[in-house]
Amino acid sequence: MNYFNKDINFNPSQDSLEKITDSPGIYMLCLKDGISLPSTDISPTYNQFHGLDIVYIGITTKSLQTRDYKDHFVGNNAGRSTLRKSIGSIFGYQKIPRDINNPNNGKTKFNEQDEVQLSTWMNESLILFFNDKTADFDLNQLEYDLIDFYKSVLNIQKNYDVNNKSFRQELKRLRK
Repeated sequence: MNYFNKDINFNPSQDSLEKITDSPGIYMLCLKDGISLPSTDISPTYNQFHGLDIVYIGITTKSLQTRDYKDHFVGNNAGRSTLRKSIGSIFGYQKIPRDINNPNNGKTKFNEQDEVQLSTWMNESLILFFNDKTADFDLNQLEYDLIDFYKSVLNIQKNYDVNNKSFRQELKRLRK
């Protein structure tokens, strides 16, 4: 399944936001060469895309710019990004209530300093591949198919990869 093009990517530490299209689409995040996720008790087995370890696949029905850049890379609220919540949980950041008006609703984020550190790490460590040519696809089914094909380690939902089952269980535990 060759859905992503290695030449259509976004490097948040050097590219401008305009490189990402402002339309619906699908995206894949990979670790930059020489970068690893923080260690946990269980190490994942990565699949690769052009030599880079695949960590996450997602969709947006609105804007790749908003979802990928603003929510993931410069977001200050892990409560709006399961990717941020997963990586921050692996780092061991403590979750705090997201809504001060309703602190018991179960929605969480990290404190301001941890959110800044998380954004810095993500900008320095991840590269984004995306495709906005999705008009003829059911995005939810496409996301499922790509997670199944690439076996991205940080996707918990829609991920049935037996090789990383223990890692996903550990990630769920860390996220609680």
